[in-house]
Amino acid sequence: MQRLSTLIIDDEAPARLLVRQYLAAFAEFIVLDECADGVAAVAAIRKHQPDVVFLDIQMPGLTGFEVLLQLEQVPAIIFVTAYDQYALEAFNAGAVDYLLKPYDRIRFEQAVRRLLAQPAAPNAGLQNLLEHLAAPAGHNAPTYPVRLFVPHGIRLVAVPVASIRWAEAAGDYCTIHTNTGSELSNLGITALQERLDPQRFLRVHRSTLVALDAVLALERDGSGGYYATLEGDHTVRVSRTYAEVLRPLLG
Repeated sequence: MQRLSTLIIDDEAPARLLVRQYLAAFAEFIVLDECADGVAAVAAIRKHQPDVVFLDIQMPGLTGFEVLLQLEQVPAIIFVTAYDQYALEAFNAGAVDYLLKPYDRIRFEQAVRRLLAQPAAPNAGLQNLLEHLAAPAGHNAPTYPVRLFVPHGIRLVAVPVASIRWAEAAGDYCTIHTNTGSELSNLGITALQERLDPQRFLRVHRSTLVALDAVLALERDGSGGYYATLEGDHTVRVSRTYAEVLRPLLG
């Protein structure tokens, strides 16, 4: 049996001990380390690359939210909190599990079994929450995340939006091409488009989305569309439907 490596992060020693005691009933987990503040938590997560983290929200140094925003790879998270009703409402809306202190063994086991029931994919609610937190604070104008998160097994991996050059549909999902490589996203091409700033990204085909600053040249295809040459000497088709929208945006 492959065991899930685990960290326990909470500024209260009794709270960490309780997680250890309750977790001992599950042979699927192995606890690697504990942390009592947010700064140590970031270092420990980067060092151990755990599968699962029990994460407090209100901590010295960095909050649980701030810890997550420091990470390039985000493990499966079970949040632990003594209060903060706003956060609980956000978790409920996004289906992110949490343990509200004081919790009992039954509630703890519910959270753990929910995680074990779907160990191969990150919680979609956590993915949505991270992208919401990664969006700059705005007033009336829409805001868009500066990082997207794609599943890698049980973890989520951050993809800086500024690094995205283009994306293509891959069935119900899409492949995001960055200036360092490619990532398979669990979003469809339309859902990805909705997460990105339309002033910076444009749909050029029903299956293709490009970053405007990655387009180097346009060549007419003879049927009302274009071939767009992107950074890295990659070429994508611009269908006639989108051609007249793209050309003025490139100046």
